Amino acid sequence: MRTHAMPAVDRNPLPITDLLDWSDRDKSLLLSVLTGLLMLGFLGWLLFTVNYTRFGEQFLSVEGAWLARDIFLFNVIGWLLLSCWGMALHKTKRHSVAYPNVCIHFFGFSFLGIGYVMGLYNPIVGLVLVGSPLTGFILFDFKRVTCSLVIHTVMVLAIYALIVQGKLQYAPMLKADPVTKDLVSVYWVNSMIAFATPFLAMVFGFTYVLLRRWQIREKQIRALAVTDPLTGLDNRRALFDQFSYELARSRRSGNPVSVCVMDLDHFKQINDRYGHAIGDKVLLMVARVLRDCLRETDRIGRIGGEEFMLLMPETDQQGAAKVIERCRQRLCGTPVVVEGEAPFHVSASFGVTCSGTGDTLGEEQLFTRADQALYQAKEAGRNRMAFWSLSQEAVPA
Repeated sequence: MRTHAMPAVDRNPLPITDLLDWSDRDKSLLLSVLTGLLMLGFLGWLLFTVNYTRFGEQFLSVEGAWLARDIFLFNVIGWLLLSCWGMALHKTKRHSVAYPNVCIHFFGFSFLGIGYVMGLYNPIVGLVLVGSPLTGFILFDFKRVTCSLVIHTVMVLAIYALIVQGKLQYAPMLKADPVTKDLVSVYWVNSMIAFATPFLAMVFGFTYVLLRRWQIREKQIRALAVTDPLTGLDNRRALFDQFSYELARSRRSGNPVSVCVMDLDHFKQINDRYGHAIGDKVLLMVARVLRDCLRETDRIGRIGGEEFMLLMPETDQQGAAKVIERCRQRLCGTPVVVEGEAPFHVSASFGVTCSGTGDTLGEEQLFTRADQALYQAKEAGRNRMAFWSLSQEAVPA
């Protein structure tokens, strides 16, 4: 049994909703506690049934009840010891290769003993055969669970073969069948439902956590596909998808669409002087300022290192000029504070184009126009905007 120490700093405990991110040690500890409580329920049911119910007198054999008690007690003690082992590992922040393997295999042995003493055709056995692999594959790696599943399936078949050959007694706990064509014991049926409910709850709970986690990760993946990771703005892909949609809507309605390409002035010098951490801080500040200045219907995205794109639906050249000028002035007036340095300001150049009535240009062509207008703004001295209309060259403003 090999135990090895992990790094001195262990991860903080994760909530149950992050069960898939738990270590195998903590997953096994959770399995030990839950299964131990279930086994304690089996033992308590047996003791109550034998001593306080007519069902015990009518359907339980004396020898079989003693055998069942020993098996249930063995399971309770086994899971108690496994829980203590897991808590000791958790407390000392150590991980054991053997601990998850022992828990997985003992899980199978526990229910195998219950299946033998209560009958292999018991509904609990069926639920375990179906639900345990599902739960196991959710919590642990495929190889471990498959190995345990094969071993215990072979053992179930072996017990069944011995019963058929008359070498083992079927359901030794029972001296009479509580469910027949002519007689159905309500107590037995209710007991099976009571045992099945927590097991099903555990299986469904783990399955829900898995599916919920997958849904969250799927949303995160979709968000990463359309979001700039630094600024949280739309990326080029998302912005051009929206641009295509707005152009199609513009052609139907006849309303113009304005697009602006913005580039920070001398951003490389900021990175060279202050470092990339301050450069990232500047980009975050720019994203915040642009969000504050734009209207609810406008879209903004980061399409390059220091290059941004602004999409303004139902906005003509005059309206775009007002929006862009507001953004330009706010950027120039927002200081960037650097520890140990004097605050500095940044500026940006803007290239703008508008789609007119009857235009058939696509988003890439309009973007190229805006990019050419941006070049004209830089050539004219930076910290300004230039417009491109379909009837004239780029015009600095």
